[in-house]
Amino acid sequence: MNLAAQQLANLTGKTKSEARTILTNLGFQFKTCTTGGYETYEHSDGSVIHIRPNGEIVRTGPKIPGDNGKYYRRRYDQFGSQIQFVPGANTHSTGEIVIP
Repeated sequence: MNLAAQQLANLTGKTKSEARTILTNLGFQFKTCTTGGYETYEHSDGSVIHIRPNGEIVRTGPKIPGDNGKYYRRRYDQFGSQIQFVPGANTHSTGEIVIP
């Protein structure tokens, strides 16, 4: 079963307004907007989407337990594939950008 974060279409090139509509239509609910401009949307399956002030989209799945007992969220790229952590590499960028 694919998570909502994985089923979400590539939002690159969309406006923030278009991205919000797409998120809402897929069942995401707006949760917060920080004073710095970070927007957070949550889905009932535990997926979370962040829109950074620069337009970068960060897709994450539900919290899962790690080997050390701490919980974390897997990150997904604009195609729904899990981003693999590579020590020393920039593995936090999804490559997905909306027009701010």
